Formats: sequence, C-alpha cells, structure tokens
Amino acid sequence: MASNYSKSLFNQYQDLLIRFEEQQKLLKDLQKTVKSLNTTIDSLNETILKLQEEKNDLENKILEMKSKKNRDSSNSSKPSSTNGYKKVPTNNREKSKKSKGGQPGHTPHSLNNKLEQFINSGNVEEEIIEVNKNEFNKNKRYIEKVVIDIEIKKTVKRYRYYPDESGKYNIPKCHNQNVQYGNFVKTVCVELMNHLNNSTDGVTKFIEDITNGGITLSKGTLILWNELMAGKLSPEIVNIEDELMDSYYINADEANIKVDGDNNNILDICNATHNRLWISKHKSQDAVNQIGFLPKYKGIIVKDGTDLYNPYGIKRAQCIVHITRYLKPYFTDIKHVGPKEMYDFLNFYNADRKERIKNNIDCYTKEELEEIYRKYDDILDKWEQELRSDVNNYLFNDEYCLWRRLKYDNTVEDKSLRGDRHEITYFLEDFLIPSTNNPIERAHRPAKIKQKIGKWRSMEGAQVYADILSCINTYKRNKVNVFNAFKSALENNPVII
Repeated sequence: MASNYSKSLFNQYQDLLIRFEEQQKLLKDLQKTVKSLNTTIDSLNETILKLQEEKNDLENKILEMKSKKNRDSSNSSKPSSTNGYKKVPTNNREKSKKSKGGQPGHTPHSLNNKLEQFINSGNVEEEIIEVNKNEFNKNKRYIEKVVIDIEIKKTVKRYRYYPDESGKYNIPKCHNQNVQYGNFVKTVCVELMNHLNNSTDGVTKFIEDITNGGITLSKGTLILWNELMAGKLSPEIVNIEDELMDSYYINADEANIKVDGDNNNILDICNATHNRLWISKHKSQDAVNQIGFLPKYKGIIVKDGTDLYNPYGIKRAQCIVHITRYLKPYFTDIKHVGPKEMYDFLNFYNADRKERIKNNIDCYTKEELEEIYRKYDDILDKWEQELRSDVNNYLFNDEYCLWRRLKYDNTVEDKSLRGDRHEITYFLEDFLIPSTNNPIERAHRPAKIKQKIGKWRSMEGAQVYADILSCINTYKRNKVNVFNAFKSALENNPVII
C-alpha cells in the first residue's frame, strides 16, 4: 500500500513539474510578447511625437501663410500697389465724435468766398447780363446771381517780320517754321501728361475735343514737347541738386517701375522744399554710385530699413512709420505684449516730439533722453522674455529679427547681433530731421500711378518724366503754380526755387 501511495505522489510530482515547465515556457513567451509590444508602443509613441511635431509645423506654416496673405500696406512694408481690390484702411485714426463739416474756428470754403479769389487771379472777363430790365423797374433793387466759368478760346497769331536797314529778316529760332503750336497748348499737354498722369491718347483726345477738331496731335509731337520741357527746366534741375546737396538732411527711397516691360528702379531724394528723381536699371549701390549724388552727399539720410544707403551720408535715421508697421503682426496675429508696448512707445514719443516742435522746443533734455531710453530698454527686456517663452510660434524668426534690430546697434562686434537701434531712435535726439519717410513716398507715388495708365518705352523717356516730376514736386512744395512755371520755362525764363 505504501509503495502505491509513494508511486502516486511521484506521478503527481512529475505532472506538477511538467505543468511548471509549461507555465515557465508560457511565461517566457508572454515576456517576449510584452517586450515586443513595448518596443512597438515605444516606436508608435515616437511616431506619434513626430507626427505631432509635423502637425504643429504644418499648422504654424498655415498660420504663417495666412498671416502673410493678410498683410497689406496698412500692416507691413508692402506697397499700396499690391493691395489690389482689397479694401484697406488708409489710416488708423479713431472715429471722431465731432460732427461732419467745418469745425468752429475754421475758415468756410463755400463758392461765395471764392468769388474774390477767382477775380483776383487775373485775366478775368466780367459780363453783366440784365434780365427783365425795363423802364418801369430799372431803378428798383435787383438780385444778383454770379456764374464762375472757364471758356476755351482758340487763337491764331500772325507774326509779320519786315527786313531791317540791311535787308535782313531777324526771325528768332522759336519761329523757324511757317506754322507752329504756341506755348500755351504745349504747357497744357505737358501738364496733363506729367502732373495729372494722363496718357498720350487721352491728351490727344482732350485737345481735339476742346478745339472742336481744330488740333489733332500725334504721340510723337507730345513726346517731343515733353523732351523740350525737360530741357527748358534743366537750370532748375541743376539748382534742385545743389539745394539737396547742401541740405542738413534728405529723405531717400526707391521704387520699382517697368520700362518697356523690364524691371527698373527710381531713386528718389527730397527734403522739405526740393525733390529729385533718377531712373536706373536696377536697385544697387553700383547704380547709386553711377548716378553720383549720394556718394558726394554729407548730411543725414532718413530712410526705411534698407541697407542700400548705409555707405552714404554722415548719419542715418529710420522711418518710424515703417517700424510701427512691422510691429503690427506680432500683436495682432500672435497677441504678444512686447511689440504692442514698443508700438505705443514709438507713436507716443513721435506725437510728443511733434508737439514740442510746435511749441518751439528743439530737443529733449539729457535727463529726459536717459529716461526715454530706460523705458525703451525695459520694453525690449520684457519682450525678450516673452519671445524666449514662445519659441515655437510661427512668426518667431521674423519677430526675433525685428527685436534684434531694435535692441542692437550696427556697430556690435558680433555681426549676427547687429541691428539698427541708433538709426531707429535717432528721431528722439535730432528734432531737425523728419521722423518718417512719408514725404519721399508721396513724391514718387505719381510715377507708380503713371505706369498704370501707360508705360515708358525707353530709359530716356522715363528719365524725361523723372526730370519733369522733380520740378513739379519742387514747385508744389514751394506753392508755385506749376502751369505758370511750365509756361515760363518754355519762354526761356524757368522758375528757380
């Protein structure tokens, strides 16, 4: 009995060992499966992280593309010509609570007040038309109504030259043809083409209409009159360049134009009273050197953020309007506080500077400047912390570049950190220079409008236009009647400002 019991126990023990071994094998298989699954999980986690990063990158790129798509002349450095049909606010002024129309203290501008101005302008023919006057009412009070108008009068002047004592006919060069056009119609055409940006076709049609078909001009004639006017204005062109060369400061800017379908460039220089434009084949320092003005200029150059003008002048200052425009996307699109504070800072001190100039204050005191720069640096320091805490925002690189421009000067040893600090803040130190480049942008805007109406076939034709526009802008800045100045130039008596 005992042996059977022992044998039974042994068999049970063997069964248990077999089951244990099977369980051990199963455990090892399960461990391998778990390890394999853990490896798969780790791999999937890495894939998820990569996909999440790619997703974030793609979302940032989408936001960046949308941000760039939404940029226009009101919130970036893009010119207004790129706005297309999009409605863009032309200013950021808050809505006034004042009523429409003339404000208290303003001189009214009704036609009644302009009658005297019209009469005093000269060459006015007055005519009295008495309506319903007869013997019974001729001594009674009448009511007068006045009509101001312009009449087009065609004239033919026949100059008859007789010989002098020696039998010689002293006929001036201006009358070298038997029949020719007078200076008035030439002036009208040049004014329409260059001051009012009309096409040659439009000018031809206008002159034909107002003369009832009496004058039909060719495009070639109009182009010759443009060239004639530019030549007659050359003494004023020389004078403009001399005045700008002696100027304490100049505004400098450039713009792209098309000449016969190819990209070319306008270099534009001005101050408060004079303006000069040149045409070049491209935007480069070689082109600027070839023009020859800026390499000789010794003064302060007010410009935008371009480094094109860095080799020229004694000092350079940057346009505050451009800087505030660059700041906008970083507080409108990604809601950062630092750019908004800098935007408000620059606008406040620009307005404060204007008010001081208005009150005949010509500078900030040393103590005031120190306090202003302390505020400026505080804003930049807080902005830096904000930037470092949000390095993954889709505009980080662009925002950092702008922060660096505001933070560092261009004399820093580390070239990667060089910025435009002194140029941007120079308007705080010198009240004699303008704080913006707006005057120069207004000066070459007609050229951008002109090429929408027609186009220049040659560099020479474009430069003729630039010469005439230089004089137009100079005359307007000095409140000189452009039409009269043109007519005087054709009579060999150019107006020199």
